[in-house]
Amino acid sequence: MEGKVRDAVLAAGPAIWRPAGHQDAPPPDLSLVDVVPLSHGWLAIGRTGDEILVAPLLEDRAHVRRATPGDGVFAALGHVVGHPVPGLTGHPVGTANLGGRERSLGDHTNELAVIGERSVVKVFARTSPGPQPAVDLPAHLAAVGFSEMPAPIGSVWWKDALVATVTTYVPGALDGWDWYVAAVEAAVLGEVAWAAVGVHAIAIGGLVARLHRALASPSEVLPTPVEEADAERIAAWRRAAEATLDTASALTDGPEGERLRAIAPAAHVALAALDRVTRTPIMRIHGDLHVGQILRSPDDRLRVNDFDGNPLAPVAGRIEPQAPARDVAWMLAAIDHVGRVVARRHPEAEGAITSWIEPARDAFLAAYRDGLGDRRELLDDRLLDPFAVAQEAHEFVYAARYQPGWRSVPDAALPAVLVRSAARSSFDPVDRGEGRSIG
Repeated sequence: MEGKVRDAVLAAGPAIWRPAGHQDAPPPDLSLVDVVPLSHGWLAIGRTGDEILVAPLLEDRAHVRRATPGDGVFAALGHVVGHPVPGLTGHPVGTANLGGRERSLGDHTNELAVIGERSVVKVFARTSPGPQPAVDLPAHLAAVGFSEMPAPIGSVWWKDALVATVTTYVPGALDGWDWYVAAVEAAVLGEVAWAAVGVHAIAIGGLVARLHRALASPSEVLPTPVEEADAERIAAWRRAAEATLDTASALTDGPEGERLRAIAPAAHVALAALDRVTRTPIMRIHGDLHVGQILRSPDDRLRVNDFDGNPLAPVAGRIEPQAPARDVAWMLAAIDHVGRVVARRHPEAEGAITSWIEPARDAFLAAYRDGLGDRRELLDDRLLDPFAVAQEAHEFVYAARYQPGWRSVPDAALPAVLVRSAARSSFDPVDRGEGRSIG
């Protein structure tokens, strides 16, 4: 049977490696290296260079196709956490109940399935050998007592490459692109007061501060979590951000592209602020922190989700220590983006929404600073503006490659970032010290 499956994968071509809804084509030099039988279905493993591609498979009416949530293959793969099969190993850290109906949870990069409304199996469509933030960050956070996240249950590996994780499902939870956008929209429609929406930024700010304090606490997983970046590493951040900005300018067409290229020189000036920073604290961070990673359950509890890191970055970059200011800048950008999304739906209320964005950002930042307590040295304010520019450039690239309709969001947000950056530069053009003590 395994030979039949191999032949079917080879005959199917690139489509078998592409999750539903994905547009990007697999690399042309991709080769099939393994087919692993599961208790239901199979897992195909492909390789191109150091990158591993993963495809869950199912035989359907004598034809082999890529499995989707609902076929039962995701539950079978999650079952490997506690019951290894030849070719795959499981690393349990909790107890999973993988019985019951399987349904899609949706994800722009990987594939997620809810099993029995109790567990979530995430299949990594593209992965690579070695350490993975999706495993070691939740393990570290659990070790230091941080519980404001879906509880990890375990992981599945092919050789030394992560292929799936299993976490606890939070029933009824919505991510911030649902609940936060709905809250702002309710204010626009007059269903709630704007003041009622303001509490959400404060709650998120406190949560992110607690996350960063936990990430900065030593554990057996990360014994020395806080380090210091020198001028050479900081210069590399600037080069990477400028490369992303150049890519965004090249990929973005239409009026948005014209506007982006017109303000690109000002964006490069904002990025040059990194040259004035010679050292700064770094540690492992979330790495892809936006409102979509903030789950809100029916009891109004907030949890941080999805520790995979930036899906557009190679894994090696996602496990490198980074400045906590990057997470903060990205969340500030996301709050802005919530407003832009609602303004697209209700252009007649753009003025009111724009007036909400700045106070919401300020409330998040104030709550974050307060939440850091005696670890306020973790946040280097000098990095916030250049990281904000880098994030908006990333949003343009993401839109060009995956979601073209999203481009209107960074198109509206980047000019506001540059106005803030220019105002702060004119107010305080001198570097405020040589760095932060990390104690």
